Amino acid sequence: MKRTRPWKRILTLGLGALLALAAAPVQAERADPQSFYNIPAFGDFQRNLQDAVDSGKKGMLLYFHQDECPFCQKMEEEVFTQPIVHDFFHKYFDVYKVNIKGDAQFVDVDGDSLSQGDFAVQNRARATPTLIVYDEEGEEAVRFISNPSTPEMLALGKFVVDGAYEEGKDFFNYKREATTGIKQEIREEYL
Repeated sequence: MKRTRPWKRILTLGLGALLALAAAPVQAERADPQSFYNIPAFGDFQRNLQDAVDSGKKGMLLYFHQDECPFCQKMEEEVFTQPIVHDFFHKYFDVYKVNIKGDAQFVDVDGDSLSQGDFAVQNRARATPTLIVYDEEGEEAVRFISNPSTPEMLALGKFVVDGAYEEGKDFFNYKREATTGIKQEIREEYL
């Protein structure tokens, strides 16, 4: 019977433990989904937009949702909690959550008071989730209906930050090209 030395056994066990720890999946830190939105909530379109522009941002992202929407919940849990999405959007946009069935009153683009639900109808945001980015002038720059993946969400913001919407580019063609390697690009060039 071959006898192994105790130090070899300890070394083997130690290396095995290190390899097991290295192979274990690491849970990335996630942002709080509620911190994705600007608080206080959306209340006056022109004032909120002016606040965004005054702080050097490219505009506003309005996230139209409804409480019982499973796709909205999935997006909030899986996309809005990604630190890269949180950091990128908060650097370039003010972000507001608008309930398409909401009764909360606020002032629209024209200075008229109406409910969130009426504002959603006015902006053709009937399906949820709907994401609309408004530029510094209050014009709709891009609209996305559905729950985007993290790369699609980053492409949505990058489309406006880079001014691609001003060049008349189609977002869906832009998105197809932009999503490959976008996380690394955002980290290196935008954050």
